[in-house]
Amino acid sequence: MVVKLKTLFIAAALAISLSGCGASMLETSDFGQPYYFSIDEASQIPDEDPHVEILRTVQKYRDAMAQKDVATLRSMISKEYYENASTTDDLTDDYGNERLDEIFNDYLVQSVKDIRFIIQIKQLTHEGMEYYVDYQYIWNFRYEVAGQSYWQSKNDTNRMTLVKEDGAWKIRGGL
Repeated sequence: MVVKLKTLFIAAALAISLSGCGASMLETSDFGQPYYFSIDEASQIPDEDPHVEILRTVQKYRDAMAQKDVATLRSMISKEYYENASTTDDLTDDYGNERLDEIFNDYLVQSVKDIRFIIQIKQLTHEGMEYYVDYQYIWNFRYEVAGQSYWQSKNDTNRMTLVKEDGAWKIRGGL
């Protein structure tokens, strides 16, 4: 009986000590913007490189969009950027770097007057050195057309693809 209790005590102590050795998970508080940028508790993203760097890149993207900072956005985009607008069977809405300046200037700079952009990270996965960040977003913006002001809202999910390029994480798809 004493041997069983001693064995049980050692097993319990070992389990407790090993549970502290596991990787900690990234949390919203690691990024300092709990309202605008959060991590879903169910995501279970280990607190390790490159995960932290990648999520900081997504946070920087969110901030640049909210501030309409086109220069920062352009600096974050891969040379190989490609967007199919989630329509694999319709090539007419596909574009790459060649249209980004037009899109940023015509829509973001010229038409959009106010932006509220909230991101919640749902999952971070990868295949080789290509990382995928699945997130839910709430996007409210005020824009003007022909002198009239309108608000538009959208709540959706998206997948952003990131790759390491010139020593930094760049967005390859999913703006």
